[in-house]
Amino acid sequence: MPLVADLGNNRLTAILLFVIVLLLVYLLCFHWIILKHSDYSDEISDLSQQLGRFQRVAAQRAFFEEQLQSLQNRKSDENLFLEGSDFNEAAAGMSERLSQMISTQADDSCQIVSRQPVRPRVQERFEKVTVNVRMRCNIEDLKKILYSLETGVPMVIADDLTVIKPRTRRRVRNNQPVPVQNTLDIRFNMSGYLRQ
Repeated sequence: MPLVADLGNNRLTAILLFVIVLLLVYLLCFHWIILKHSDYSDEISDLSQQLGRFQRVAAQRAFFEEQLQSLQNRKSDENLFLEGSDFNEAAAGMSERLSQMISTQADDSCQIVSRQPVRPRVQERFEKVTVNVRMRCNIEDLKKILYSLETGVPMVIADDLTVIKPRTRRRVRNNQPVPVQNTLDIRFNMSGYLRQ
């Protein structure tokens, strides 16, 4: 057995030990830094993609604001239609609304004599609901009620208005004149449209 090691073996052993030391130094000192930088690089890439998406959306802001405004306008337009799924339900709703207006805005002398729903003879784009109304009321209360009908939501149109002042007869009871009420005989159509 030779006592002196082969020079080629020593060189190979030294190179292997040097490579092992380099690997250990890399693993102990630099590997975690490289992994962190890799994670940071992925995060930066994700954030830059998000930023690009946000910038594209922000560039379309005017378009989205316009769409939002049109949706809000459409919603307010939908409120103008009568509530109810069919003609009879909508006519009943209009009649009830008129009754509520009379009870809240008019005095006791104002009263509804008759209400009659009338189906349209001509087909329109939206189904028209009309109620013929006959009532007795004074002129001040009539103005309030018609104003409330036509300016409220849902939209109701009052047309074909006829106002008749009944002939007044003086009544005498127990030799005392009875005051005659100053009510008018009023006839009109109130109409609205059903949502399709």
